Amino acid sequence: MTTDIARPSVATHLRTISRHLAHRCAVSEVFVTSLHTHTPDSYTVGAQLPRMHAYYGDHVGPAATHYDPLLVMEAARQAAIALTHEYFGVPGDMAFVVRTFNGSGVDTAAWRIGPAPADLVMSVQVGRRHERAGRVQGVDMVLDIACGGVPMMTVDGSFTWITPRQWDRLRSSSRTGLGLGEFDGTTVPGERADPAAVGRDNRRNVVIGPLQRHSAGGTAVLVADTGHPVLFDHPLDHAPGSLLIEAARQTATALLGPNPPQLLCVASTFDKFVELDHPAACVAEIVHTDPMVVRCGIRQGDTLAARIDLEFAEVPEQ
Repeated sequence: MTTDIARPSVATHLRTISRHLAHRCAVSEVFVTSLHTHTPDSYTVGAQLPRMHAYYGDHVGPAATHYDPLLVMEAARQAAIALTHEYFGVPGDMAFVVRTFNGSGVDTAAWRIGPAPADLVMSVQVGRRHERAGRVQGVDMVLDIACGGVPMMTVDGSFTWITPRQWDRLRSSSRTGLGLGEFDGTTVPGERADPAAVGRDNRRNVVIGPLQRHSAGGTAVLVADTGHPVLFDHPLDHAPGSLLIEAARQTATALLGPNPPQLLCVASTFDKFVELDHPAACVAEIVHTDPMVVRCGIRQGDTLAARIDLEFAEVPEQ
């Protein structure tokens, strides 16, 4: 995609952007449809949500009739990365490191899946540029997302980009800290939880083992399927943030029991990489009941690698 001053300044939903801009291998997994600039710190992005999806649409109970907030956050993630390539000149071989990734949903009927795909409009603001030696190496972004003019969710995140050489050094340091050598593609096998226990229908979309309850909450091991066509759309040598957030949601769902409420808000911080060939677990506890908030920690070895808070809202029975 090239920048064109004649390009319309409003979101369009005619076709997807290049899969390379969104860091996706499968064209079918690209949800962003247009990118538009207003000022160096202000943008508009179009995206479209599919009404049915093998992963994001695989839910049981009332949640099956609503769009998945993690689908909206994935569209926002794609938008943020694409904007940096398109308007910040970030080369395609740079690696992205996400520090925080949050989504605050609005309890609105816009989440209900209707008779047509949901066309989203994202109003994007760059709140901060991370610079080193006079060069931008990262940004903080806020994306206000609406559907049909109705506010749906606000997503914000902080991320940086680094060269392949910097990435190799960072990854080597992470693995050395766990006593691991170079990643050879081997993953830790594990028993998956029952799909119904984590709000799923398709077993392949289950990313944790059976919940082990304890006095403070519950713990479940991370089960990473590197052949999963969505979570591992392209080869990775570590557990992606999307997998960790889903593991947190499934652990929380198992902890809350049958007919769990609908996920509405996510607050996540990533401090360490989670390696695929070393055991990891999600530890969850209920910290608030009105609204329902479950705090999750992804632990690997003796390290807390990620912190994820999930807020839930009731979805009425249909």
